[in-house]
Amino acid sequence: MKYPMHLILDSYSHPGISLFWKRHGLSIMEQLVPNEFFLTTGDTPLEKLIEREIWSGWKKIILIGNKNSIRRGFDPLMQASRECRSTLEIGFWPLDLQNLATCISQSSLYLKPFLQVFKAGHTLHVDVMKVQFLAPEMETRYFWNDFEINSTLSAAETTIFIDAQNSELSGKFTCRIAFHDETLSSLTMHPGKLTRVPILKVYLKREHTLTATERFKQLSKWLAVEHKTAEKEKLLKTGKQVEIQGNWANLTLNVAAIQDSVQSVHFAVERKAFSLIIPSKPIQSTESIRNVIPAFRPRGVITSNRGVTKKS
Repeated sequence: MKYPMHLILDSYSHPGISLFWKRHGLSIMEQLVPNEFFLTTGDTPLEKLIEREIWSGWKKIILIGNKNSIRRGFDPLMQASRECRSTLEIGFWPLDLQNLATCISQSSLYLKPFLQVFKAGHTLHVDVMKVQFLAPEMETRYFWNDFEINSTLSAAETTIFIDAQNSELSGKFTCRIAFHDETLSSLTMHPGKLTRVPILKVYLKREHTLTATERFKQLSKWLAVEHKTAEKEKLLKTGKQVEIQGNWANLTLNVAAIQDSVQSVHFAVERKAFSLIIPSKPIQSTESIRNVIPAFRPRGVITSNRGVTKKS
């Protein structure tokens, strides 16, 4: 079944995207031939457009924007029901400043390999990270790359459960639960990276406050009244189910909309969450031959051999 294509461009929040569209918009429309085309405005923000397009179902949606646009589009997608997501094919095209500058400076032929990915529409069901917490009601959020949680009280006791094992921690720390290593993009994703065993990686970084004696010893170096030293981030464990339980509501989340502390957070993997458009084969590199093949300078070798030959 061939889905109709709907193209969404987040040009309102990011002027660079507007310049990109003025440069290549006509060529993109000619090659993709979308059934519907939308530009974000002050009255129709990205989230509103995405939500409206998702709920109507049975279509291919392509979102073009920067990394923030992709994150904002991912949220309403995952808040929709699984039945609704099953009727969609989703394509994400992130454009950072460097990519924008390259695309704007190139001709429309430069975009042909990227547009072919969305035109072909090869998809793969992808897994995402599911996070549940009580703040003050039970909430569920979804994340692609990672999620950070902090313990903010020095006297707090925290337990991290990873599958059937648990670790006891005291005091302040930062914990990052990572899932996908790659950014959410339809252009750089390799199928092999999306079909691995769904494992959550738990990274830990501890910090402690120096005592008065330690501060006095480092006063000549740091010239500070109080200084906090932090360890480098270390991999604690990996697992399919992760739960973090604190006391005195000592846990804070890196979610802007959640300002209150929470007492526990549960992490799991949402299997086959939605169909992501990916390349059927890797996009060919645009590097020149000179950059790909190492320089070969055989002059010294040839000169030496020439001298040996004459002597012979």
